[in-house]
Amino acid sequence: MRKKVIIGLLIILVILIIALLIPKNLELKGDSEVVLNLNEKYIEEGTNFKSEVTGTVDTSKVGEYTLVYKKGSQEVTRTVYVVDPSSLVVGLYGSQNTLVREGDPYIESGAFGIDKENGPVTEYKINGDVDTQTPGKYEVTYTFNVGKLKKTVTRTVQVVAKDEFEANTDGVPVMMYHYVYTKDNRPKTVNSNYILDTDFRKQLDYLKENNYYFPSFDELRAYVDGKIALPKNSAIITFDDGQAYFMQNGIPIMNEYKIPATAFIIGTKGAGKNLYPYATEYVSFETHSYDMHKAGGYIGHGGIISAMKKDEIVKDLQKGIKLVGSSNAFAFPFGDITEDGKKAVEEAGIDVAFSTVFGKVNVGDDYRTLKRVRVNGGIKLEDYIDNL
Repeated sequence: MRKKVIIGLLIILVILIIALLIPKNLELKGDSEVVLNLNEKYIEEGTNFKSEVTGTVDTSKVGEYTLVYKKGSQEVTRTVYVVDPSSLVVGLYGSQNTLVREGDPYIESGAFGIDKENGPVTEYKINGDVDTQTPGKYEVTYTFNVGKLKKTVTRTVQVVAKDEFEANTDGVPVMMYHYVYTKDNRPKTVNSNYILDTDFRKQLDYLKENNYYFPSFDELRAYVDGKIALPKNSAIITFDDGQAYFMQNGIPIMNEYKIPATAFIIGTKGAGKNLYPYATEYVSFETHSYDMHKAGGYIGHGGIISAMKKDEIVKDLQKGIKLVGSSNAFAFPFGDITEDGKKAVEEAGIDVAFSTVFGKVNVGDDYRTLKRVRVNGGIKLEDYIDNL
C-alpha cells in the first residue's frame, strides 16, 4: 500500500513538473521586430507552439511587413522592416586617418549623412575618446539612424609624437575646381573652368603618391586661429557650383581615389532632389549661396551680394545651410566680398569662408576671406605641383 502511494505521488510530481515546463502562452521565437537589408534572406523563426501564420515578407521591396501567428484564441505578431542601405550615405569631414600633433587639442570634425530621398541627416551619435597627450591610435565612431536604417562610419585618429610630426609652415592650398569632362562627355564650349578627367587623375595621383593629408574645415579654422598644427603636405579639394559636369564625371573619380572633397552648391541651380541622388561618402556639400550666384551688384565680378544688406545675406546663407545640412564653409559667389558679407558669415555661424583670390591659407588669416588656389583646365602637372 505504501509503495502504491509513493508511486502515485511520484506520478503527480512528474505531471506537475511537465505542466510547469510546458508553456501556456503563445510566444515568438526571436525578435518581435526584425530589420533586413534589401534582398537579404528572411529566416522564419516561428513560435514556441506550432501555429498558423498569415502575412508574407518580400525582401526585394523596401517596406514594413506584419506576420500574424495564431493558435486557438491566442495571437502574436512580428514586424519585419526591409530597408535599402544605399538610400543613406554617410561620410567623414576631412581625412579618415586624422593626424594630430601630440599636445594639440583634438578637433572633432564630425560626419555627414545624406538621405538620397529627403536630404541631409544632421543628427548622429559620436562614440570614442582621444588622448592627445599620449601618442597612438584611437577610434571615433559616428552612428546615423533614419527610421529603421542604421549606418556607422569610423575615423582613425593618430596622435603623432611632437618630434615625429612634420608641420606645415608654408600655408595650406585650398584647390578650387569647377567642372570635369571626358572625351565622351565634352561640353560645347570648353573654358578654363573645365578640366579633362585624365588631367584631373594625374593631379590626384600626385596627391596620393605624396601622402597628402586632407584636413576638414574645422581643422583648417583651428589652424588659422593658431590652435593646432597641420601636416606638411596638407591640401583641401573643393568644387564650385555643383553642376552636372562635376556630379557626373567628378564624383565617380573622387569615389575611385577615396579622397575627400567638398562641392559648394548653388541652391537655386540643380540642387535639392537633383543633388541628393549623387551623394557619396567622399564628397560633402557646403553652400555657395542659395540665390546670390547672379549678377546685380557693382563690385568685383558684379555679383548681387554687393547690392544686398547684411540681413538679406544672412537669410540667403541660412537657406543654403539648410539645403546642404552644414555650416562648415561658404564660397562667396564670384569671389565678391563686402563688409556686410563678412558680418553675415559671422552671424550665420559659418566656420570658414572663401574668396577667389589666389593663394594659400596661413595662420592668422581672416577666416571669412580665405584664399584659394584656382585650378584651370589645361594646367601642366608641374605647374599644378608648384601651386601646391
